[in-house]
This record gives sequence, structure tokens and C-alpha cells, in this order.
Amino acid sequence: MSKPQAEVKDKEYYKDIHFLYEIINSLNDVEELKLFLKDILTKSELRMLKRRCHIVNLLEQGLDIRAVAETSNTSTQTVFRIKQILEEENGGLRLAINKVNDTLRREKIKGTFNKKRGGSKFVKGWF
Repeated sequence: MSKPQAEVKDKEYYKDIHFLYEIINSLNDVEELKLFLKDILTKSELRMLKRRCHIVNLLEQGLDIRAVAETSNTSTQTVFRIKQILEEENGGLRLAINKVNDTLRREKIKGTFNKKRGGSKFVKGWF
């Protein structure tokens, strides 16, 4: 799919975008989300999304921009942009990270983490 020149400003377009958000919200678990993302994204888009998530995790561990760029095999410019998003954008990425961390922390305390997720949280071949 080529990059759109400008955002479409059509009522039907906005209904479709809202439908996308409803689809994502309706998914019951990680497995359903993985299946959806594999279908809706190209391999390149999925690889890019995974790399961005990897960069976020490295930044959350406290690594500096150069170390993250080297570890993730990306440019410092890409890492810097993602760091800016974490610190200054709409707050959606920070909100999501905090929610997942809270859930994982509660599951670990309850001892239900491995049971609910079927083992390690780092599962090879998720995508």
C-alpha cells in the first residue's frame, strides 16, 4: 500500500476508522490480537511495529539513545523520535505501557502469570 498524500476527510472514512478501533477493542486476548495484526499488516509493517516496541522496552530499561540504537539495530534518530513520543505525545503509548506493567505486576504477585499466558512472557514466534 502506498503512503496516502493527505488524510481523507470523509464521514464514511471516519466511520471506518472508528470501526477499526472497535475491532481492536473487541479482541479478547493477545492471541486474537496477534492473528488480527498478522492479517491486517504487511510483514514490513509488522516488523517495524515490533522493532518500535523493542525500542520502547529498551528505553524503559534505562538505556541511553546510542545503546538502544545499537542494540535494536536502528538509527539514533528513530530511537530519539520514539523517546519523544514516550515523553511528549498524546500519552497513549505511556498509558498502554503502564496498564500492561500494572497487569503483569498483579499477575506476578498473584502467581497467575505463567498460568494465564502459558509460560514465559517472551514467546518466540509471537509474530
